[in-house]
Amino acid sequence: MINFLGRTRNVLARIRLAATPLVPSLLKDLAIILIPENTDIFQALRNFAVKLGIANKSLKDISDNDEQVVIQQFAEPASKPLVFASFCCGADAPGHGKFNGGVKELNYLVKLLREQGYEAYVVTYDGSYDSWLLDHQPHISMEDFSRLITYNQNIRCVTSWAIAEAFIKNSPSLYFWDMELFHTEHDHFPVLANLYRKKIRNTAAITRTIQAWHMAHFQRHCVLLPNLVDQSQWFPISEKCQSYRVGYMNEGLHTETYLEIIQDAVHKQGLELEFCQIQGVEEEVLEKMRSCEVFLTMNIGKDALWGEGGPLPPLEAMALGCIPIAFDILGPREIIHNGFNGIIVPRYRPDLMAEALINLYTIPGELDRLRYNTLALMQTCHTFKSRWPAVKEFLHL
Repeated sequence: MINFLGRTRNVLARIRLAATPLVPSLLKDLAIILIPENTDIFQALRNFAVKLGIANKSLKDISDNDEQVVIQQFAEPASKPLVFASFCCGADAPGHGKFNGGVKELNYLVKLLREQGYEAYVVTYDGSYDSWLLDHQPHISMEDFSRLITYNQNIRCVTSWAIAEAFIKNSPSLYFWDMELFHTEHDHFPVLANLYRKKIRNTAAITRTIQAWHMAHFQRHCVLLPNLVDQSQWFPISEKCQSYRVGYMNEGLHTETYLEIIQDAVHKQGLELEFCQIQGVEEEVLEKMRSCEVFLTMNIGKDALWGEGGPLPPLEAMALGCIPIAFDILGPREIIHNGFNGIIVPRYRPDLMAEALINLYTIPGELDRLRYNTLALMQTCHTFKSRWPAVKEFLHL
């Protein structure tokens, strides 16, 4: 029953979204050509348009420009804006989930902003957080956040979670950084569509696929802002990298079965590889991944069609010179150029992942070639410095 209601709400939101651009033209034509302004029919149509949020003036004043959503561009302010980033839904979901990649990314965003001279904070319900990152940024409570926005007009409120109700409710406007299309496309869609109508000033996406999805659905510009990696912490130390060590993470119930298939194939080729499970707080993950030559990303993704798994672990592996081998799902496929800085294999094919791993260790010079390309790509395209122009565009700085 709950799934039925959720799907129904999703469908109704899509119908409304599709119909909304057509209504201004229809009302304009009716107002100008068919219906005198002083009639009851005209007033009823006007009230209907106001309720839809597409008109708050005389229908005769609706122009073609009103059919487009115009992104507000900010002039250079006299002072730098305060920036707040949060996933806070309320007391039960305070916004500081441990081992949550989105929480990590918002901390990175706040760190980058502070390095550029902006006052920025992560907002949780009571200002506290679980200590699991190497570098937690300044946190404030929802109460302090509400107080600060009362006395400051020049602010930016950022979230990646459309149902972060407590934070969004208190935010006068919103900057939405989409990191997970699985929720955006499905259970969060009605909420997001409503936010586009009422609060969203600008949107960013971590992949081109998510960027294109937003532009197609909402007819609005969407900035490409890929995942952030702090290379002041995530950098290679050659002495710590151990030959023939392959890292992996527990990606669900299939992990053990897939790993056995890969290990069996490797053993049949006479290769002696050490498989190291990577887990724990960030410091532990960093040290274990730094010791590996290759990282197997056995994430098969959340969505039945396009998969989708966070590209952050393989991106962090790349920062360490650790070569990623991943399934072809949304996320990893957009940071790994197959055969250049890593390997992409079809989803659900651990046998092909094993084949790619064997090739890395049997083709002379292959490991060194991919490692060189991986580090060159990271240092050129995936630094804080290279991300800063996109952050400025996204937040209208």
